[in-house]
Amino acid sequence: MKLVIGSRGSKLALAQTYYVKRLLERVDENLEIEIKVVKTRGDVNQRVPISQLGLGVFTKELDIKMLEGEIDIAVHSLKDVPTLWNRNLTIAATPERDSYHDVMVYRGEGEIGEGFVVGTSSIRRRAFLSLKYPGVEVVPLRGNLDTRLKKLRDGEYQGIVVAEAGLRRLKIDLEALNLNYRRLDIPPAPAQGVIGVAARRGDREIIELLKKINHSKTYLEATAERWALRTYGGGCQAPFGALARYKDKDGELHLTCSVVDLKKRRVIVEEGSVRCDVEDIEDARELAEHLGSKLREKIEN
Repeated sequence: MKLVIGSRGSKLALAQTYYVKRLLERVDENLEIEIKVVKTRGDVNQRVPISQLGLGVFTKELDIKMLEGEIDIAVHSLKDVPTLWNRNLTIAATPERDSYHDVMVYRGEGEIGEGFVVGTSSIRRRAFLSLKYPGVEVVPLRGNLDTRLKKLRDGEYQGIVVAEAGLRRLKIDLEALNLNYRRLDIPPAPAQGVIGVAARRGDREIIELLKKINHSKTYLEATAERWALRTYGGGCQAPFGALARYKDKDGELHLTCSVVDLKKRRVIVEEGSVRCDVEDIEDARELAEHLGSKLREKIEN
């Protein structure tokens, strides 16, 4: 069987794609796999803030290639995939999650105080950081991870906020770059640290293959987080964080959702739990929709 995998061309995207390739080759040694690089709007336009580029900024072109049959599957950072998506496509697999944490990478001591300049392209990160550290100056930051780290080392910023999973997947040695980092106590984006493997809904053979590399616990947690965001509304550009954790021992899923009320400058949190089997997506969906609706009501009122 030949399989064409679509990927963005960044180092991180390709690292994730080659990881999926290795997983697939382990479950089927007869696979013939080709990787095809596709440029997205987010890759081409590095000047405009991501929030102004619309939904699917890092996924739409890959979706089109998949629908047109040029690629069979696409590998995404799942947090970049819109929660309202094409009905003919599906996330067929999520390998085991890496770190969900946001981290501050910084020069020197990295004391976050008055006038500390932080770079980030995320509305969520900007909103939570501005409340947690009122004196910081949060400014836009675009580019791939290497570019962002270079801008930090060149002195354009005192710190930048990135996903820990990206640093780990690229095996970046921050000490060798004379940089430090620490985890931030802010809610992660829904499905942060999760790789999503997309396929066409009608490709049953491919979907059955992808099930073999799916990590059920990761799929359940990421799906709950994304359903909560979908119910709340606002898509990837909402100042919304969510984290689901499934406890195998108790058979319980706990979900915490947070949103920044920009008008009243406050964080609103809703959380809850449900007992379910790790494969029981519907119970997770019910919990996520309940919490997402409660947050939306509180923001509107």
